[in-house]
Amino acid sequence: MKRLNFFLIFLALAGYFAGAKQAWAQSFSLSPQAATKSAGLEFNVELNIDTGGEEVSGADVKLTFEDDILEIVKVTEGSFFPEVSHNIYAGTLYIGASFLTLGDSASGSGKLATLTLKGKSAGISDLAFVCSSQTTDTNILDTSATAKDIVDCTAIEDGSYTIVGGLGGDSGATASGTPTPVPPVSGVAWPTFLSFGLGILLMVLGLVVIF
Repeated sequence: MKRLNFFLIFLALAGYFAGAKQAWAQSFSLSPQAATKSAGLEFNVELNIDTGGEEVSGADVKLTFEDDILEIVKVTEGSFFPEVSHNIYAGTLYIGASFLTLGDSASGSGKLATLTLKGKSAGISDLAFVCSSQTTDTNILDTSATAKDIVDCTAIEDGSYTIVGGLGGDSGATASGTPTPVPPVSGVAWPTFLSFGLGILLMVLGLVVIF
């Protein structure tokens, strides 16, 4: 019985520390994480950072998206880092964030940037973080002399956005049918009948005079 109790306690502690590690992971997230928007309309998505309680000196983010469905209109710096820069390429957004003074750092969670997006055409586009052990994608840098990447890629939360409709009008509009030909106005035919009748009358009178 004692061995069983010890085993159950061990499992409970292991689950607790595993959950605590996940809760304190260094990660990024998007808010809202999913949305449905009309094509041609702009909407905002917040890019958030969580340092998991660690002091950090900077961060980099690499996001990919379907550029035929979604457009990055602009990137506005948030409140977590004072210096935020970005570059937008075909289907890829790069964001770099840091402090203006060497040696400054911050910890906790907050908004790294606000992304203004716009739907271009109907479809679904992920806004996905590219995260690996490389230092050329998504990173959270600690405050050591040689800054190390401490991001937990498994804790990152991607976004997915559905665009409906299309540019240039209501997607539900249908083409108009072929117009029905308009019949001739009845008044146009009367002169024809009058001329024809007058011609017959003159011909009869001519025959009477001859005979």
